[in-house]
This record gives sequence, structure tokens and C-alpha cells, in this order.
Amino acid sequence: MLIAVISDSHDHRDNILKAVSIINEKNVEALIHCGDLVSPFVIKWFDKLNNSIKNQFYSVFGNNDGERLYLTVLLGRICVFPQNGNEHIMELGGKRIYVSHMPKKETIDALANSGMFDIILSGHTHLMVNRKHKGVLILNPGELCGYLTDKPTFAIIDTETMEAEIIEL
Repeated sequence: MLIAVISDSHDHRDNILKAVSIINEKNVEALIHCGDLVSPFVIKWFDKLNNSIKNQFYSVFGNNDGERLYLTVLLGRICVFPQNGNEHIMELGGKRIYVSHMPKKETIDALANSGMFDIILSGHTHLMVNRKHKGVLILNPGELCGYLTDKPTFAIIDTETMEAEIIEL
């Protein structure tokens, strides 16, 4: 299964549309956003996802997602937010996945050491992380917006190989 992972899109219209186009072309089956969508109007751009992906689109909230109610109402038409908004625990492609916007490094290490997860996803730092620890894939796809690093990126995970490809826009 191919899973696209985006974080820190921060309302960047052009980069969201570029990423959505690539995701649609690559036959990705699910999309996970690790937070900082920012404004509810991003629905206009994510709504261009293939219908099959909209059925498996998940997101957590980030520290810049101030309009959580309207993000949930509007984007919630095509995206699943967790009850507490802060973390998802899910299974996709036969892999147990933990998603949070800004877990501490100690939390990520503890989750990796727990043996409970195959994949740990995060955002917030705007810095890419693509590593394995005890067989657990730990991934921060970097920032889709490109505001801090001038390098807009997202990732696609192949759950069969347990490898993540970082895609630079």
C-alpha cells in the first residue's frame, strides 16, 4: 500500500495543489496529514484528491490550526480527524501507525521501543526525518509549505518495503 504523508502545509495553495496532483498520479491509496493545515479553506485544494484517497484521508491538528471547529466541519467532509484532535492510532496496509504533530523526541523513542507500532509519523519541526529504529519507520516528511527551509517536501511510504520516498516540489 502507498501512503502519502504531508505536514505543515500552512495554507500554501500552490504546494498543496502540486502535492495533490502527484499523489493522484502515483496511485496512492491513503493520505495522512501531520498537522498545521491552518485554515478551513484548504478544503478547496484537498478536494481535488481522487475519490478513493478521500475515503482514506486522515489528519491531526497542529499548533497553528486555530480554526479546529471549522476545519473539522469543512475538511471533515473528506478527512478523518481523531476524537482528541492530537493523535491518530490506525492500521493501514497491515501496519500499525502512530500520528501526532509534535511529539517530543523522547516520546517518539518510547513509541519505537514499545514494539506497538510499525510507523511513527510527526511534523512541527519542518525538518525531514526518515529513519528506522528497531525496524520501526520514523518519518517527518518536512514542510510542504517550504517557508522555513525553502524546500517543500512530502513523503510516500510503501508499506510492503517499509521505505519512505521524500518528494521535493
